[in-house]
Amino acid sequence: MHNNFIKHFIVGLIIFSNQSYGKEFNELFTIYEPIENSSSIESSINISFNNLVFRVSGSNSPSNIWKIINSGSFRKDFITSYSIKNYDNKSFLEVKFNQDKVISKFKELSIPIISHSRPMIFFLIEIESGTETSYFVSRESKNALDNIFINTLDRLSNQRGIFLEMPIFDLEDQRTLSDSNILSSPKEYLISKYDFDHLVDIKLINTGFNEWSFSGDINTVISSEFYKKDIETIFLEHIESIISDAFKDLIIDTSNIFFTKIDVKGITSYEDYKISKDKLLKLIGISDLEILSFKNNIIEYQATIIGDMDSLQRDIQNNSFFDIDTFKKSETLNLVYVK
Repeated sequence: MHNNFIKHFIVGLIIFSNQSYGKEFNELFTIYEPIENSSSIESSINISFNNLVFRVSGSNSPSNIWKIINSGSFRKDFITSYSIKNYDNKSFLEVKFNQDKVISKFKELSIPIISHSRPMIFFLIEIESGTETSYFVSRESKNALDNIFINTLDRLSNQRGIFLEMPIFDLEDQRTLSDSNILSSPKEYLISKYDFDHLVDIKLINTGFNEWSFSGDINTVISSEFYKKDIETIFLEHIESIISDAFKDLIIDTSNIFFTKIDVKGITSYEDYKISKDKLLKLIGISDLEILSFKNNIIEYQATIIGDMDSLQRDIQNNSFFDIDTFKKSETLNLVYVK
């Protein structure tokens, strides 16, 4: 499912990390599902819920969906609102799910969760078609071959809740890359310009009539009149594998619950308190907060945590509202509220 809305909308929701290249997927619990007309709302809601479970758990196993349904819950029980939106002359059902209800059900059934913090994967896809100068696929690309990669990344980004980025060639890039005196190679220049957690480096070369060769992170040869479909399938399988590997270390074990103390500095008003507490409770790893004390602009909480401290700290580091001041195992987690 390609459309520029999905890409640009997601980019607009990014909250950049203050310590790593990961980002917070701010609308993790909102799904945009293509819809033909209002008569298909019910089926689109069902699909949206299935996609949400896939996105939040990181697993496309239908067993998680059936666990939820067999527990006595209905898909609609988790919905906050839904409405039809139109973008680029296409209709989407925007379904907003209740984070607290979803997380509570996941915890009840011990379904693992991947938090809001999602890695950034950067794609350098170089193409030698034989009919033009070698180039890198970007958002500005228009031809059918380039769109295979763009559409696949857009679809997976929306489906899995992960940032899959490509170069955006601005005027500075165009001038630099056209400069024959550039000190580094075009690839090195692009890699140095972007921040990312994982790099996917691929080259696709036209070696003959209906014949193409992948090199780099994908190594295979295609010889078929249906080469475009083969390219899409091979690329899709590779990216799915990369995403699954990237999520492995981000899984929160919802069956693991413990308590710790959290101090939040910089609380100078009731509004600060309300906003900061709300932001903390939006972190998937924090289930509950109980105030222990408030003095010298510092609130001390007793926090109920799901998962482990590593996943909680990673979520906080990738959140623009808090800085980690200090933390040692078995001691208080000290945070600074960033206004």
